[in-house]
Amino acid sequence: MQTSLQSDYSGLEELILFEECMPLYNNSIVNLIFKETQDSLTVLDFGAGIGTLSDLYEKKSSIKPLCIEIDSTNIEFLTNRGFKSYKHIDEVSKKLDSVFSSNVLEHIEDDVKTLKMIHRKMNHNSKIVLYLPAFMLLFSGLDEAVGHYRRYSKKEIQTKLKQAGFKILDSRYVDSIGFFASLFVRLVGYNPENGLGSKRSFKIYDRIIFPLSLFFDAIGFRFLFGKNIFVVAQKS
Repeated sequence: MQTSLQSDYSGLEELILFEECMPLYNNSIVNLIFKETQDSLTVLDFGAGIGTLSDLYEKKSSIKPLCIEIDSTNIEFLTNRGFKSYKHIDEVSKKLDSVFSSNVLEHIEDDVKTLKMIHRKMNHNSKIVLYLPAFMLLFSGLDEAVGHYRRYSKKEIQTKLKQAGFKILDSRYVDSIGFFASLFVRLVGYNPENGLGSKRSFKIYDRIIFPLSLFFDAIGFRFLFGKNIFVVAQKS
């Protein structure tokens, strides 16, 4: 399926574990998103999963995002949390003031077509905020295991957003120390049995590695590299 999220990976257990063990990481993403979308009334979380970021966004803004999610188990989770969800962007009848999406586009084969569909649903001058995995040189067995087609370069995502009709407002790397953690996985190989993706590893990352990343990002490393790319673009 080229224009929607892959349907063969739910990752429910991982999503719940990630929500439970990575509060600093998740809140950091939502803070970045909220800074760009705080004046929006109609907000869409594209690829919402179980609603981890939507839940945090609602608590911060009092705005309940609409959600796009294709997995039936995740949709049930979203419904129980009180979120309105759709399986396809074309089902959304409202024009959107902003769209955010975290670690989703890399799961979609034809990401440009998807960005164009999102563009059509947005109000003029509204923003799309993306949080994406960076650097194909970091692509590992872990990316393959969770159904990634790619990791992005700044140039690639900026070009694709422009092809979809967006104007780039901001683009920077995030989680600079995480770059080396991902490089380690790339070099040694991904093996679920070695503890990567465990509850303990998530907590270590959130409590030790990610705070260091925030520090190094703040002093300028975000201009050089990072595990992720944060992009803000506007419908033109």
